Amino acid sequence: MEAKYTANLPQYAYLAQQVQAYEAQAAQKMGLSLWQLMQRAGEALFCLFDAEFVDAERILILAGKGNNAGDAYLLAAHLQQTGRQVVVYSVFPPTLLEGNALKAYQHAKLCEVEFSAGWPQQQKFDVIVDGIFGTGFKGDLSAPLISIFNQCEKSTAIKVSIDVPSGVNANSSEVAIGAFRADVTLTFIALKQGLLTGKATAYCGRLYLAELGVAEAFSELVQPSATYLNQQTHLANNPVRTIDTYKNQCGHVLLIGGGKGMAGAIRLAAEACLRSGAGLVSVATHPDNVAMVLQGRYELMVHGVENNTDLLALMNKADVLVLGPGLGQSSWAEALFDTALQFSGEIVVDADGLNLLAKRPKKITKVCANAT
Repeated sequence: MEAKYTANLPQYAYLAQQVQAYEAQAAQKMGLSLWQLMQRAGEALFCLFDAEFVDAERILILAGKGNNAGDAYLLAAHLQQTGRQVVVYSVFPPTLLEGNALKAYQHAKLCEVEFSAGWPQQQKFDVIVDGIFGTGFKGDLSAPLISIFNQCEKSTAIKVSIDVPSGVNANSSEVAIGAFRADVTLTFIALKQGLLTGKATAYCGRLYLAELGVAEAFSELVQPSATYLNQQTHLANNPVRTIDTYKNQCGHVLLIGGGKGMAGAIRLAAEACLRSGAGLVSVATHPDNVAMVLQGRYELMVHGVENNTDLLALMNKADVLVLGPGLGQSSWAEALFDTALQFSGEIVVDADGLNLLAKRPKKITKVCANAT
């Protein structure tokens, strides 16, 4: 039975609601019930422990009241059967459980898993597992939960989250005050877009994926909401150049940014383009910055741009635009921003480019928004 997990994450991510809405259909296409899917999730979590935390003997599992809790109870049963010291703290009354989560709870009871009505006193744990909220969380955490997560924060135990760290919005990457901060998160079926950007990445820790044997069926049912460009994918797509290649065949990048007194970001971004293999790199920046951007990187073509006409002439020669590093939000920056959006090719929007885009929403057909 498949229950593997991987750190080699796919290129596509989905909204949490998409996973919730289509996981049953994906399971059905593969001849599985939702109970069998939950069992696979429990086995994937156990495989994680068996590989990553093989020396962990004392384990505290925090369980909620939904399917996330069901996964936690099945993990508890697996760990108990291998002779580890497992304590489950059900932060909501088990009387609220229903469906497969209740079935998993009853299975854990039959396996003689130890349950605690509150935070176990005078015990130290090697691992703390968060199985409280899954993909459905949004809003704020209650004061009692914040208190529990504060206790977790004080512990030296490794923290593991099931599917989504409790307190993290799996769509928007918003993190509630007092959220559970995981060292490792094992998410199921498909990547959720909210785990991949912003503050949420710090609360996920190392992110793993267990597709539970239904990823292919799921991808046939649902269009991804986002593309995840990870390092492995970039390296795999790195072109192999012929021995007689020259710079005019390797793309021309135009970077727009560096308001008055802000030469650093655009200089670093331009050097990154050179290092990543762009054949030609031009910079459109404030005239006061030209010497500073050019210093030490004389292969850059640096232009002091006063107005839209100057910028349009440079845009006509470029294949890709980078818009925003150190751009600022002055009237000069706004004028360049509006002009840059006329570009017909691909645009990478970063830093103040994102701030200007938020203030003046526009539809961009070919864009990569870098919010990290």
